[in-house]
Amino acid sequence: MKISLVIILVIFAISLTFTIVGLVAFDLSVNEIKELLGARNQGFAVNMIQGLDKHIENRIFDFQALTNLELIHMALKDSNKEFQRIQDIKAYLNIKEQEIKYSESTPFIGNELEKILTEELSSIIRFYHDEYNYDVVEELFITNAYGANVALATGTSDYMQSDEEWWQITKENGQYLGKIHYDKNYETHSIDFAFRIDDSDGNFLGVLRVVINLDSLLTGFAEETGIITIQGRDVLLLDGNGNTIYSHEQISISESSLPYFQKIKQGPDIGFFELEDKVDDFLLISYAKSTGYRTFAGFSWVAVVEQNSSSIVQEFIVLRDSILAVSIAGMIASVIGGLLISTTVSSPLKQLTRVAHSISRGNFDVKINKSRIDEIRTISQSFEEMSQDLQKLIDTEKKLAEADVKIKKERLVAIGELAASMAHDLKNPLAIIKSSSDILQKNVKLDSELQEVVNRMNRAIDRMSHQINDVLNFVRKTHLDIQQVNVTEILEKAKSSLKIPENISLSIPTSEIKIIGDPRKLEVVFINLFLNSIQAIGNNPGKIHCSINKKNNHVEIVIEDTGSGIPESIFTRIFDPLVTSKHKGTGLGLSTCKNIIEQHNGTISAKNNPTQFTISLPQDLTKKNNF
Repeated sequence: MKISLVIILVIFAISLTFTIVGLVAFDLSVNEIKELLGARNQGFAVNMIQGLDKHIENRIFDFQALTNLELIHMALKDSNKEFQRIQDIKAYLNIKEQEIKYSESTPFIGNELEKILTEELSSIIRFYHDEYNYDVVEELFITNAYGANVALATGTSDYMQSDEEWWQITKENGQYLGKIHYDKNYETHSIDFAFRIDDSDGNFLGVLRVVINLDSLLTGFAEETGIITIQGRDVLLLDGNGNTIYSHEQISISESSLPYFQKIKQGPDIGFFELEDKVDDFLLISYAKSTGYRTFAGFSWVAVVEQNSSSIVQEFIVLRDSILAVSIAGMIASVIGGLLISTTVSSPLKQLTRVAHSISRGNFDVKINKSRIDEIRTISQSFEEMSQDLQKLIDTEKKLAEADVKIKKERLVAIGELAASMAHDLKNPLAIIKSSSDILQKNVKLDSELQEVVNRMNRAIDRMSHQINDVLNFVRKTHLDIQQVNVTEILEKAKSSLKIPENISLSIPTSEIKIIGDPRKLEVVFINLFLNSIQAIGNNPGKIHCSINKKNNHVEIVIEDTGSGIPESIFTRIFDPLVTSKHKGTGLGLSTCKNIIEQHNGTISAKNNPTQFTISLPQDLTKKNNF
């Protein structure tokens, strides 16, 4: 049987080890692939966004260079001189704006220089078209310093531009970079650029505005996207708000932010992270933010490469599933073997375990089912014999213990009666000695030496009286004289019956809380506790503080002192009779307190650091009373 169990455990261990190693290897391989894919795609994104920034900067540089053409400066200077002769330029512009319905074939002003300028700009547009074989510029025109349109190379435009925000920003800042917008006139998405035109002395001459087709700006980006886009991998271009500009190899303007854009926005300029859709499916997001190129600060665009689980990862998933299938088969086989062993070995052993627990709890009347295995049957018989022997042994020890308790109880009763008799016999002579001492002090003038002798005698009489009272309070069980009493009053009476040394302050709170109990016996409790605190503090400055609180149907009285504390060696036995740390004590004070409190159905407990005694007394003694 042991060999079969070992074989099953070995099979299970091998299956489990094979599973763990396979799954760990799978996870490590997949994570490594994800790291490689993320880093590679991150490199793609960096190259594409940098190439796009460079391309846009080149376009800006090309068109900004037009502002330095001498022909443009000449045309603008002539136009500005002509406008200087107009008295009310604003009114003139408003009238011209309403009169002129400009088309591509109608000039705004129409002088020869402006026609030459228009032709020159048109040749530049044709150059870009011939160079790239598509329309780069949707609209190109120049205004003079007053916002009037001087030359229009292509597209359509209003005559007056000075009231436009882009014109005012360009005049103020020298440059304007617009946002992507859809132009119904050209049915394309475009971006506006505008540049301030100054003469050699820095005087403002006018503004050049060009509207560039978004397709032309993204030409290089689209070419790179076509190279790296494969099944399972896509390239996106996002604006600063996370809206899509380009995806699936075409311009695709969206009006809603991608769900994961916030993570990109909060991340570094370059990075990658993983989105998990399912256990075996993931989406790697690699990205690079636009940081601009030379003088171009960038549009805050972001190039993103999305990579989902590739065919390589799928092969690892198939391998993992195979590992799990083999491992599960091995585990099932080991479980079936375990069940077979359990029915023949484990169940009888469990029964023996239950019998052992039952015997340990003192239940020796046990019955064990017979097993088909000889070894277990022998053990079962041994258990039955052991339980019978233990039963006999415990019965014998119980009888001896009962006899011992009976002897000790009888002895304690005899000692108690003797102690009570002796204490009673000593109390009367002691009272006579005390009275004689008082008469002697009142009627005889004593010198200092005799006075000290009398004081020592009085202290000895008080100590003997206290010890005799401790003995009598402990051995006598008298009925309670039940009254409704104020807790503060009992504490005050206990305080007044003691001589409080000058180095000790005893504070008792004023409270209206009342309890039902025997005031005389409760006073004995508090006298003992106060006396213990005084003796613990000794000659050192100290405090004794009392507190009274009501909790539910109980009153809690706490007495705390700053004394040396209760020795740890006797702390757990301080309420036992004859236990004391004082050389001259009886060891019955706290035991008497416990007896009185328990007569009141209450509890008393102690703790150290600082020393505290807590008494809890019920306000209603009608239940479970001891009187």
